[in-house]
Amino acid sequence: TKKLKISTQDILKCSIHKQSLDARCKEEIYYVYEVDVLVKNEEAILKKNKSNDILKTPDETYTYSKCGNIKLKNRPVIVGSGPAGLFAAYLLADAGLSPMIIERGEKIDKRMISVSNFWKTGNLNVNSNVQFGEGGAGTFSDGKLNTLVKDLEHRGKKVFDILIECGAKEEIRYSYKPHIGTNLLVDIIQNLREKIIEKGGTFLYETCFTDLFIEDDKLVGIEVNHNEKIDCEVLILAIGHSARDTFYMLNKYLKMEAKPFALGIRV
Repeated sequence: TKKLKISTQDILKCSIHKQSLDARCKEEIYYVYEVDVLVKNEEAILKKNKSNDILKTPDETYTYSKCGNIKLKNRPVIVGSGPAGLFAAYLLADAGLSPMIIERGEKIDKRMISVSNFWKTGNLNVNSNVQFGEGGAGTFSDGKLNTLVKDLEHRGKKVFDILIECGAKEEIRYSYKPHIGTNLLVDIIQNLREKIIEKGGTFLYETCFTDLFIEDDKLVGIEVNHNEKIDCEVLILAIGHSARDTFYMLNKYLKMEAKPFALGIRV
């Protein structure tokens, strides 16, 4: 109220937009906050306060890209149920497109048993382990989240909204180092799966993408488990970086090249 030169009665709603830690002075470490304030007579208050740190709150609502007008013959298919696959499935299901998600690994509860067994005995389930399975490779981490500073379309904010809807803590919206927590991650993934199913999505586990069906230079379907065809003309590959057999197979159809990377060394 002091900063805005208004009374508490003028404030309709207040929420934290961003929290960061200023540790430049070791003797005086403190948090810095950006706060969103909904007020009466907004334009008059902005006009009265000509400060660089008092600004009109930008609209950071994620909006879908425009949908096409050609009806699909078959449901879109997503390969992989890691973060990319799950959030693609959520948005497609939300748009009424009833996606099918195929995953070579197991449902997360079965996957946890396979991973635990590997840690205890060394017996590896090659299709369901720390790398493969529902939730993706990060499922057994503490769920650190990238804040996407250059995310001009506000996709990151939409992801946070969905995670909170599925049980994550509200603080991931504004924390300078947001993370979900290993103790919550499994339940959140299960909740996200159930919401996708409620919206019309379908999951097929222990189902490995093994080939493409192409006719007249167009995709008409995919092969799974080397013996079954799924018809589709829209395919989203959310396969992560460890599906080497899939990359070898795709190399028959696509021009593939190594991605450049930077390497830093400290002595």
